[in-house]
Amino acid sequence: MKVWGVPEEAIRAAVSEAGLTVWGDWRQDGTHRLAKEGRAFHVRLCVDKTKERDAEGLLPFQKRGRSFSNRPGRRTPYVTWEGHREFMRIVFRDHPEARIKSAVADYHGRADFWAKHPATKGRWEGTPLHF
Repeated sequence: MKVWGVPEEAIRAAVSEAGLTVWGDWRQDGTHRLAKEGRAFHVRLCVDKTKERDAEGLLPFQKRGRSFSNRPGRRTPYVTWEGHREFMRIVFRDHPEARIKSAVADYHGRADFWAKHPATKGRWEGTPLHF
C-alpha cells in the first residue's frame, strides 16, 4: 500500500503499535523495505515473529494459507484484513488528513476510511493478492 502525508517515523510507530512489522524488516534481505516513492511511502506489512503465538500457533493478525483437506492451512507471514485495518486505524487516528491507497481501496482521510473500509472485508479473499 502507499501512504501520503505521514512521516516515516509515524508509519513505523503505527506498524509497531499494531503489533506488526514491515516486510523487509521481517525478511532482512532488503526487499520491500519501507521506501519513499515520490511523495508517498510504500508500505508492505508482515507479522512480527517476536510476538507471542496463540493456542493455534498463530502470531497476531497472521493469515493461514488455503487448505483443501480437513487440516488447517499453513501459517503464512501475511497479515489479515483486521491487521491492515488496525494499522490504518492508528495512522488515521494520528494523521486524520492522510491518504492510504491499497489494492482494494483509496482512502482520503479518516472519514473516508471509516465510510469505505467495512465494505472491503472479504474482498479478493482466497486470491494470491494481499493488501
